[in-house]
Amino acid sequence: MRAVWLAAMVAVMVAAQAQRVQAGQEQLTVWRPLIQRLTADGLDKAWLERQFSRPEAAFTTEPMVDKMEDLFHKKFGSALVRDVQHRLKTLGYLEGKVDGVAGPGTRLAIRRYEHVSGLPLTGKATETLLTRLRTEKRHAPPQVTVPPEPEGPTVYRSIVTPERLAEAVVFYKTNLPLLRRIEAEYGVPPPVTTGLLTVETRVGLFLGETPAFRTLASMALCEDVSLILPAFKRDNPQGPALVWLRAKTQEKALWAYRELKALIAYARNARMDPLSLPGSIYGAIGIAQFMPSSALKFGVDGNRDGVVDLFTLEDALHSMGNFLKGHGWRGTAQDRALLRRVLYRYNPSVVYVNTILHVADHVQAQVPQ
Repeated sequence: MRAVWLAAMVAVMVAAQAQRVQAGQEQLTVWRPLIQRLTADGLDKAWLERQFSRPEAAFTTEPMVDKMEDLFHKKFGSALVRDVQHRLKTLGYLEGKVDGVAGPGTRLAIRRYEHVSGLPLTGKATETLLTRLRTEKRHAPPQVTVPPEPEGPTVYRSIVTPERLAEAVVFYKTNLPLLRRIEAEYGVPPPVTTGLLTVETRVGLFLGETPAFRTLASMALCEDVSLILPAFKRDNPQGPALVWLRAKTQEKALWAYRELKALIAYARNARMDPLSLPGSIYGAIGIAQFMPSSALKFGVDGNRDGVVDLFTLEDALHSMGNFLKGHGWRGTAQDRALLRRVLYRYNPSVVYVNTILHVADHVQAQVPQ
């Protein structure tokens, strides 16, 4: 019986291995255009095929679709919003035009409908709302007064919670000697460094869930816009909109291709497996969330062990300081205007910069200087 059992187990293992090999070959077929391009740029074909046949390198359109939907809807409007607007106008809630743009007038119309219907006031166009509007028979009352729309956030509310701020304070206290060395070399005040890391990775506690290699390679392969067009079925881009979508997708794919090559170079320099590096939704890596090209340009071997490892705190902080200094930081903690401009180079968002400074001020207030 034992011999029969062992034979059955071996057969199962052989079948599983055969399935893995077949899946790897199927993946290579998908990746072939990108492999050919990378090979033409000097990378070893056999090495590339080994990487792209691994399960963690499975192709996904998600990052490119996410990026292009956001850009497309900002420029041409959204079919979902347009459908919501049409129903709201028919029912007498929308006074403005049907243009697919979720502007103040559309948000007000949605809030009016939500108020009359006893729904939470969100002002957001959703599939659930549209489904309800399509069966709605009642027209808007003559006058509908709703509370003013809340002002847009000045900080990321998910970050300025008691729990996240407490993490920042603990990090600051624990690593103050290192933070002061960073300040001495690059001029970045310890509370600001702490604030930046809090916003980027929860001071290193969350580094991303998807291999940066997979994200960047998938976006690079999406140079062929047909790969993401199924996601735009509802918007159905035609004419100039389709021309724009094709050109913008190629632009983002070229950016991702360059970052993929930089990631491969970074991983080799750091003697790391490129598919083991977790990244953000668009492929930023490490505790300080550098794009690979920035890792190559601004990465610093802070602990002097011979490699730039952005997943170790000392290297990450030295690299962050080098990046900020390289983008114009020459001031002190009191020079808020310059500090804002330099932090904006890290991520061009006012809310992002506000959040970093909010965390920095909180840390400074909680820890005696």
